[in-house]
Amino acid sequence: MDHVTPAGLPRVSDYTAFARRHATLLLALVGLGLLGGLGVGLTRPGSYSATASVSLTPVPVYVMPTVDELAPPEVSIDTDAQLLRSPAVLSAVGEELGVSAARSEQHLSVTASAGTHVLHVTVTGTDPERVARAADAAATALVQVRRDALGSLTLDQIRQLRFLVIAQESLLAREQARRVVVASSDDLFTSLVELQTRLDELRAARAVPAQVVVPAPDRGTADYANTEVPATSGAALGLLAGCLAGIARDRSRGLRLPLRHEEHAHAAA
Repeated sequence: MDHVTPAGLPRVSDYTAFARRHATLLLALVGLGLLGGLGVGLTRPGSYSATASVSLTPVPVYVMPTVDELAPPEVSIDTDAQLLRSPAVLSAVGEELGVSAARSEQHLSVTASAGTHVLHVTVTGTDPERVARAADAAATALVQVRRDALGSLTLDQIRQLRFLVIAQESLLAREQARRVVVASSDDLFTSLVELQTRLDELRAARAVPAQVVVPAPDRGTADYANTEVPATSGAALGLLAGCLAGIARDRSRGLRLPLRHEEHAHAAA
């Protein structure tokens, strides 16, 4: 059975006839749109990014006064990522980029390596040298912010743990005066060693709360500039404008597209 186009619906020939009548107009507007899109894509300011990697020293969320309970959990890497949004870090980034601290947050991003204590701090901007200095500034500022912001690294917490060690040492000394203390099996001695280990770890963590293991390069790397999207969008807008202009021209001439089925028959007669 031959395919019959229902009455009132356009035929393929209607579209091809429309394209032939307005080929010059359509090609001109598509070309203008394509050139305009290319111009927008090529004149758009370049974007550069630089990344500095920071290794975070494991730190407990809080200090345990005894060794009888489970050890406290470590500060999560999500918490450290939030510290990158602190005013001190944003101010350091903004100063290097030449923008305000509030705007610098838009240029800053952070990722983490799975299963590690390493954060990757990335700064983007239009100047390759500025973004490199800003990434290093953010990493350096994070080290100080971590030392000041984490509760377990404050001097008060370390001092409190030191007092516990002293008290445990005094208690062990009194027990040694009364009886023979076997270090390998005595609970007091084991507790003292555990407290002293925690104290040493906190002191080391406060001295080096984080370390920049991979500084940013001297210049940021250029981000990929997708010029195809503006060019394709410009061409599509040009085609749409050409179609609308062609329809308007046909109506001004008294033409109606698509032609009705009965109009086809009348034209054929």
